Amino acid sequence: MPYISDRYRVLSCPFCGRSPEGPRKIQMRFGETTGGHCECGAVYVYDETGRMLGEAFNDALALLYREDYDAAYSAAEGEYEEEIITYEKRLRRYVQGAGPYDRSAKYLFLKKTSPVSDKDLTKTSNAQK
Repeated sequence: MPYISDRYRVLSCPFCGRSPEGPRKIQMRFGETTGGHCECGAVYVYDETGRMLGEAFNDALALLYREDYDAAYSAAEGEYEEEIITYEKRLRRYVQGAGPYDRSAKYLFLKKTSPVSDKDLTKTSNAQK
């Protein structure tokens, strides 16, 4: 078996490279999900089957916008970044992207590209009036 560096044996955030908090059950307003947060502001959702990425994406958006579903579902393209990390059980390693491991567990990471401040919200609401 070829040597695999430790870099691929530990889950790390694709945005900052740090290890995020371990996956845990998170109770949300409309159900429950498994995921966590990273110190850089990214959130992730764990999809054990690798086949429920649509549901995982909705849960991750809800976590990213702190369960403000109106803001989450009206987020414009470019307001957040998305990365998928696949866990390949046979090799016991993490791989960025979906790749050929379509039936493996996946971690969907989302991170806001630029934080929206209260000043920006005030400007927007004043401009619309």
